[in-house]
Amino acid sequence: MQKITTHSKSGLFLMEMIFVLLFLGLTCGVCVRLFAASYMARTTAREDAHIQELITSAGEILEGSDGTVQNFLKLMPDGIADQDTISYYFDKQWKNVSEKEAVYKMTITLSVLAPVKEAVIRFSRAAVYTEDSSLYEQTIRFPFFKAEEVSGS
Repeated sequence: MQKITTHSKSGLFLMEMIFVLLFLGLTCGVCVRLFAASYMARTTAREDAHIQELITSAGEILEGSDGTVQNFLKLMPDGIADQDTISYYFDKQWKNVSEKEAVYKMTITLSVLAPVKEAVIRFSRAAVYTEDSSLYEQTIRFPFFKAEEVSGS
């Protein structure tokens, strides 16, 4: 009589299990990268929306005022003035906070030179969060007419 030997199928099962775990690991890695990319895109979109809103507000204030720091602060309070520059500090939810608690900073540099009033608006992240802190910069210019020029026309 011949002896019949049966081979165990556990080796094949082990190979299949290794391939399944490898496939799951790769798909999990791809998913984590996709979630991280979507988080960064959402954060950037939110930053851009708030920056657009604040630049629009600053532009409307500049257009409707004489372009001085005092008048600008009357219409958009909570800023810290230093000669011709105003700084605003915001947290992650874009609420006004102190400089120590700030995540974002908006700096407005105003200048009024005879037919133009101008504001240079810069947005940046607080320096403790990242080395490349600049987010956006915009220059806004409006013609500036004195009261005598308008009434004399």
